[in-house]
Amino acid sequence: MHTLIGLIVVAVLIAGFVLGAHLHATETPPPLPHEQPRRPITDRLPGAAFEFRRPLQVPRSNQKQRLRPYQLRARTEQVPPGHD
Repeated sequence: MHTLIGLIVVAVLIAGFVLGAHLHATETPPPLPHEQPRRPITDRLPGAAFEFRRPLQVPRSNQKQRLRPYQLRARTEQVPPGHD
């Protein structure tokens, strides 16, 4: 009985490897180096955002009526360049 279970497990593992190899063979090959997209010429790092933001004033309220999250605006605002 244990031998039969062992053979079934081995057969499933072999079938998994064969299926994986077949799927890998049907994939498209990776692009060649000259087909890769080029970054724009800039001095910034990819994904880096250089923005200056200043905090907004939080509206004041009394202790009896607290502000709810939907009553607050965004926590920062963008500062145009040169307006520090």
